[in-house]
Amino acid sequence: MNKLVLAAALLAAPLAARAELGLRLGLDATVANHDGLGTHIITDNWPLGADVMLSYWTPGSLLAADLELGEAFVLNPPGTAGKRLGTVLRPGIRLSPPVLPIYLRGAIPINVEAPSPYDQGRGTFGLRLGAGITIPLILFKIYFEGDADFPLAGGTNAPSAFSNWNLVLNGGLDFRF
Repeated sequence: MNKLVLAAALLAAPLAARAELGLRLGLDATVANHDGLGTHIITDNWPLGADVMLSYWTPGSLLAADLELGEAFVLNPPGTAGKRLGTVLRPGIRLSPPVLPIYLRGAIPINVEAPSPYDQGRGTFGLRLGAGITIPLILFKIYFEGDADFPLAGGTNAPSAFSNWNLVLNGGLDFRF
């Protein structure tokens, strides 16, 4: 009986220690993408980004409602184009099973603005599906995440759903308050 109580306490402690609000700071890199001109890899123009996410975790910390703001750049822009790709707002959810350091994520990226020529052929909103792992430390967690982005609709000369795609790797710090 004592072993059962100890096991229950060990499983319940991580659930009780989880907070309700979160802040995530990270960097991302588009490692591959496909568009009307073909498939490209990261070394073609080095597309990178910075992300800030606010999260509200439901009781039990199984589900989080997220709001992420992302800013994207290319280090080697094509032709005379600028380095800034634009701003994206990503409302979404994360599903994190108790005790395990993994999660699944879904979001709807909304392109708030994109400078020319990056506004052409880009959907107004899309679908982001991802999975990640967290490494818990004392004050925060380190996260690594892989995402797949697909345009859904809207925009000038926007592609049809799932005709273009981006594969993105993310990493950073995840704070809970």
